Amino acid sequence: MNTENGDDEDRDLMARYLAGMADADAVARLESRLTADPSLRRTFLSHANVDAALAASVRPAPAILTKPKNSGVTRRWMPALAAAAAVVISAGWLWQARSGVEVRILEQPSLIADATLLDRTTAAGWAVGSVKRLREIELGEGSLRVGLPSGVVLDLVAPVKVHLIDAMRVRVAAGAVTADAGPAGAGFTLDTPDTQVVDLGTRFGVNVLGGGETDVAVFDGKVELRESGRAPAVLDAGDSVRVGGLARIRRQALISTRGESAFILEPAPSDALVTGIEDNIAESGFHSFYTIQRGAMRPGVRPYSTLGKPRWQAAEGGTFPEELLGADVIGTFSADRHEPSLELTLTVSRPCAVYVMLDARGEVPDWVRQDFSDTGWRLRGGPWADNPVVRGMTADEKGEIHLDYAVWKKEVDAAGPVVLGPPFPEGNATRRAMYGVAVK
Repeated sequence: MNTENGDDEDRDLMARYLAGMADADAVARLESRLTADPSLRRTFLSHANVDAALAASVRPAPAILTKPKNSGVTRRWMPALAAAAAVVISAGWLWQARSGVEVRILEQPSLIADATLLDRTTAAGWAVGSVKRLREIELGEGSLRVGLPSGVVLDLVAPVKVHLIDAMRVRVAAGAVTADAGPAGAGFTLDTPDTQVVDLGTRFGVNVLGGGETDVAVFDGKVELRESGRAPAVLDAGDSVRVGGLARIRRQALISTRGESAFILEPAPSDALVTGIEDNIAESGFHSFYTIQRGAMRPGVRPYSTLGKPRWQAAEGGTFPEELLGADVIGTFSADRHEPSLELTLTVSRPCAVYVMLDARGEVPDWVRQDFSDTGWRLRGGPWADNPVVRGMTADEKGEIHLDYAVWKKEVDAAGPVVLGPPFPEGNATRRAMYGVAVK
């Protein structure tokens, strides 16, 4: 077969397939050619990049096409495709959708109840470092961390269901997914039923909830929210919103996470102790969030929602207070230290103890003295990066700066709201840290 005739046959097979007119034999021949020819695969897949929005759709738009004749069909395939542009775009990911996307297992799954795999590998065979070719992952329980060929790392928390479109695009049908795109992953997109979340060089997560709502949180960098017919909205690090019907966006103040260094969005359990957080900050465009790590209080846990380096530690020469171990950790927003009239309201589901960790360099606020008692315990937070909070302090022999915190405690007798006030009502917060919170 000469090259021209071979090219003509390839075009004919693609045209017939994309027009929905290929029989089983034609589909088999097309797949065989795509398997053997990387250049042809790229040509076929290039249609997926014409319009990122339409590429996320699985159901092709209907189109009326003329059935190709045996003579001259290879010269008329492009007008047919032009008439079926929506079909070409939405089906452009056919090859990867059929063959799957190669993913590397980065963390041993805790438990996989169900997974759709091309190789039908059982969950027990998912060793760290192994490579799987997947079209879809559905976890009934547990969690999973995988790496895509683009360098993007995905954390999935059950119950979750995702469709792997290609190395730069994943559609989240339900559940929580966090993406660490890294420097090479700019443009990576998580599609949800409500919006498209496009990475601008960042770490971010989505949680597709029931009732047509999606939580979006940005842990580092920026993302762009895209919705057909609307101007894109940009979220910065520390921002979180809930996207509802008709892409209505509102602040989502509390984001449930777990893990020491990577954030993973996850839904609240039915027996959650802390069920909500609200504050009285009503600035336009203010989307900053608080985090909660349920039962996670121990050395090495983050005190703040966005500052990456500081961790809770035992006081120098002391031990970590045993009573604090296993408490829910509320990651407060560091910049709230500048809010002299802040009211932070926690909603708890049953009697508990609330602990506030105060920067030991500052004055104790009146609301703390009135409602809390000093436990006498001390914690350290650090090491700190260059930050106005610690500017001017002398580093230790390791070149690190740590802060001392005093632990105050309040016994809460019943379910309901617990109101916390400002850290420094008299101002002078630049050289002081925002307080930390734990609940047990």
